[in-house]
Amino acid sequence: MNATLNKRIGLLVDSLIGGGAERMALNFADKFAELGHDVHIIIVRNEIEHDIAGHHVHPLSENGILSRSRPINKLLLARRLRNAVASIEADGKPFDFFISNAEEMDRLSGMAGLRNVFIRYRNSMLHFLAGKVGSKTGLKRALRRFRWTRKFRRIYGGRHIVAITEAMKRELLEDVGLRPASMTVIYNPFDFEGLRRRGEEPAPVPDEPYIVYSARISRRKNQELLVRAWLEAGVPHKLVLVGGTTDEKEEAYLHRLKALLKELGVENRVVFTGFQRNPYPWVKRAALFAMSSDSEGLPTVLIESLILGTPVVSTNCPTGPSEILTGQFAEYLSPVGDVSALARNIRKALDAYPAIDDEFLARFRNDYAAQRYLDHFEKVAGQRKNPYGQSK
Repeated sequence: MNATLNKRIGLLVDSLIGGGAERMALNFADKFAELGHDVHIIIVRNEIEHDIAGHHVHPLSENGILSRSRPINKLLLARRLRNAVASIEADGKPFDFFISNAEEMDRLSGMAGLRNVFIRYRNSMLHFLAGKVGSKTGLKRALRRFRWTRKFRRIYGGRHIVAITEAMKRELLEDVGLRPASMTVIYNPFDFEGLRRRGEEPAPVPDEPYIVYSARISRRKNQELLVRAWLEAGVPHKLVLVGGTTDEKEEAYLHRLKALLKELGVENRVVFTGFQRNPYPWVKRAALFAMSSDSEGLPTVLIESLILGTPVVSTNCPTGPSEILTGQFAEYLSPVGDVSALARNIRKALDAYPAIDDEFLARFRNDYAAQRYLDHFEKVAGQRKNPYGQSK
């Protein structure tokens, strides 16, 4: 097989609303199209906030609900996915491979029987299990963990998995005991030049120095921790929170967060921008990017901030920050949930920060990631043609 031949590539994602997974799908679409491949983005819900100009986007439904019965709804969506793929392939050219970028599409692509689906493993299964187990103890805890682990293995076992960090690969193979059809690690792709151009666009950023965090307003992103660390740091900078909410739980968290700010008497020093289609001017012009998450996959926002030249501090959450902030940058990581440690790092980073250069960030360039996927497809396809693993 010749890796230089144009491929037909499908990018599967739940929607194109906010979030890192959605931006990654568009990053892949941009790069693969630039390389001359035929790219199609298939989404479960016709919900779009990002700029999709120039891309082929195929919604399966308006809101993802075709039946009140969850099992039937999934079957109907899987059938629509299968039909959408067949409709695109009606010109006689089949898809070479798909990249699934979100949990619902992970399931639906399996139910639809799509071939050559590479699932980007994006979020920590262990952290997910901890949330599902909750405060249960004893037999109830063991049963709940067993049930969710079995479900996870049923969905992802025997499939092609692309972990986005080395830590996630270890977690899946060693802690979860998953047995995939193939497994590799490929970091997320970033368009350095495009990001920097977008960072120069006008935006109503504060005139005075500020610290920024760009993420959905949610418990997992833990903006409350950041607020407390920012206050403890005692710096004169404003705090800017870029991001919106996507469901009722996140709305409730936003209300609690605003109530906390009022209680602390700092509501006038914190700016909520809501969702921004282009958050990069806010990030580029910040004195510091501070991430407070309890868990991540490979946090897009940390890499984007570094590409834009903005210093970064972060919780050392599972997974990803410790694979991004390496070497001399590692000292700006703090334990999850530790307000004082994050506050100290905020002060330290504002005082002095290592030089950020493109050589340090080269592993995250989109051309590198795209080529890794193309090479991996060739390897998997070659092994399937020859079960002894020797290329023909």
